[in-house]
Amino acid sequence: MIHRLAAFVKSPIARWIVGVTLVMCALLIWRPTFCEFFELKLYDLKFRFRGPIPAGQQVAIVAIDDDSLKTVGRWPWSRENMARMLTRLKQAGPRVIALDIIFAEKEQTASYQAIKNLSDGLARRGVSPEILKILEVEKNRADVDRLLAKVLKQGSPTILGFFFRSLGGKTRGVEADKLMGASFLQASTYNVVRLLDTKPSQVQLVGAAGIERNLPEITEAGAGDGYFNMIPDPDGTVRWFPMAVMYGGEFFAPMALVTLSHAAERAPMAITLSRWGVDEVRLGPHTVPVDRYGRMLINYLGPEGSIPTYSATGVMNGTLPPEALKDKIVIVGATAVGIYDLRVTPFSGTFPGVEVQATIMDNLLRGNFIRTPPFGLIFMLLVLVALAVMLGIVLPRFSAAWAFIFTLIIIEAYVGFNYYLFTRQGLQLELFYPLGLIVLVYLGVTMQRFLAEERERERIRKTFESYVAPAVVQEMLKHPEQLRLGGERREITVLFTDIRGFTTMSENLNPEALVKLLHDFLNPMSNIIINQGGTIDKYMGDAIMALFGAPLVQPDHPRLACRAALEMVGSLAALNQTWAEQGRPPLKVGVGVNTGPVAVGNMGSDRLFDYTAIGDNVNLASRLEGLNKYYGTSILISDTTAKALEGGFILRDVDLVRVKGKVQGVRIHELLGEGEPDPELARFLELHHRALSLYREKRFPECQPVFAQALEIHPGDATCQHYLTLAQKHHETPPARDWEAVTVMEGK
Repeated sequence: MIHRLAAFVKSPIARWIVGVTLVMCALLIWRPTFCEFFELKLYDLKFRFRGPIPAGQQVAIVAIDDDSLKTVGRWPWSRENMARMLTRLKQAGPRVIALDIIFAEKEQTASYQAIKNLSDGLARRGVSPEILKILEVEKNRADVDRLLAKVLKQGSPTILGFFFRSLGGKTRGVEADKLMGASFLQASTYNVVRLLDTKPSQVQLVGAAGIERNLPEITEAGAGDGYFNMIPDPDGTVRWFPMAVMYGGEFFAPMALVTLSHAAERAPMAITLSRWGVDEVRLGPHTVPVDRYGRMLINYLGPEGSIPTYSATGVMNGTLPPEALKDKIVIVGATAVGIYDLRVTPFSGTFPGVEVQATIMDNLLRGNFIRTPPFGLIFMLLVLVALAVMLGIVLPRFSAAWAFIFTLIIIEAYVGFNYYLFTRQGLQLELFYPLGLIVLVYLGVTMQRFLAEERERERIRKTFESYVAPAVVQEMLKHPEQLRLGGERREITVLFTDIRGFTTMSENLNPEALVKLLHDFLNPMSNIIINQGGTIDKYMGDAIMALFGAPLVQPDHPRLACRAALEMVGSLAALNQTWAEQGRPPLKVGVGVNTGPVAVGNMGSDRLFDYTAIGDNVNLASRLEGLNKYYGTSILISDTTAKALEGGFILRDVDLVRVKGKVQGVRIHELLGEGEPDPELARFLELHHRALSLYREKRFPECQPVFAQALEIHPGDATCQHYLTLAQKHHETPPARDWEAVTVMEGK
């Protein structure tokens, strides 16, 4: 047992598992951006799978929505409209009102400015103080900011919102009490701050570089103040909410917490900090779970509209049911699309920011938090080590199939347990890092098995590649049972090509030049065939026989073969230009393509056999290649191939040919290109096909001028010239009555 364990520890599998575990533990500690991206998306998926959950009945939203903008006017509204809306809202009897809106700039109406100018002008002229006093009263009446402040003081307490600039950075050297005043600090900061073993300057807390708050008279009118900043994750999604911000040496509380403090009869807000960061945030007797940076995970209830939402128009018009907002915590904010207070959440890419604030309040009120386990990093490191040990012991003992099944079971078990903790216990555990470890360990064990098998496959491959094509070797390795004589009947496409006039050319070249010429021709042609998915069956001097659809099944083998043929002819034209500069003779090729059922498999003797195709359709492809000399074409395909293409290629009907070995005539086509023909070629094909139809109907005098018109477009076309000569001959000497437009080819 000890020797076996020692052997396992020294094995490549053990080294791989240890390495993977160390890497995943390092990534968990370091948390690089690309890993966190996947972890965050998996976290979002848990919300999606969980689906919406009911909201509480204590929080409601009064939304400045699109209907409100249509009724009142564009945003921002005047202070008068805001005062009117808040007056009607307070008449509904809410417990507390929170404004997800900021009034940072003074609004001066035309009446206010006119009275002010009049008062200033009369003061310069020495008007009596009684008149100036009357004007001052009227000026105050026209001051809409003062009007709004008056409304804020009345009725239900109103919590104002403000925001920090450059949130997330460090606080600049400012003193908050001198910058903002004692009353503002008292209304917007934590009541109780406990520093266990650190100084305020050493606390690892979210900081800010500046602040944007409401006008002083409006600030004084509010019952409290809180920031409404949100910090999205790197992918733009808001998942965390900062429950404390440090600015100017003070610890500020968010609007949601300040609002609930007033709703609970000014329950104290307390924060405890140490050198490791935030230890605890409390609202009265209740603890808010936060991380070391003071951030709380938001437990989203569902998509937009999960929190009861009422239009500001209904509030202002008095059409809202009286009990809708009674004794509720009401947050007022904008949801209209044009105002752009929209956030990305796990449920939606356009989620109103005011509903995020309302969701946080709902979480705080009902205590339905999402927590992370105590000492979460250490806990997850132990999980990774435990998974690695279990997989390292079990996987090497199983076969490949059972190892795969066991790995799937472990993945499903961990994901299911993780999801259960998230939905039932509100506990967030990482998914990406454990799943990454499981997958990598499994891949490592499987790779070791694969490498052992690959070494054996490599030995077989090197043995057989000396005799057969690499593609065939791969097929043999996949299906070793096929290493026998015989084959199968399969529909494939066969391609033949050879050099025109090669025999004559070879007589004028020395052996070295001939070998070089063949290599320079066969090498690019072979690459084209292989790149198009074909298998080179054999070389026959200057000729190539290729198979498409065997040994590997290819549903679109006719199209692949035709693309290869077109590319070969096009590539040869480019090669001829290069060779002409070198003083070498140009080459011309003929290509024949045919589709049909053949016998394909290992053919030969017991001592030596080859993977090839035989049958009548193979012979027809060879005949088509030879017919190119007769018609002056480059690529000829059979009618079965043309029909299998189902369009997409440019074809010309050439002839009905009865080749040697065939009783029936075979329709053949010239392959000219892929796609749609240009106008000139389209006109040429239309004339050719019309003339050919007349020719086959024995209307020889009528077809001659049409062939002549086609030749005017392509003067050197050998096929048209061939038919024009035949038409003239048959016109002068009419054929027998049983004549058919079928060409009989006796030779190969």
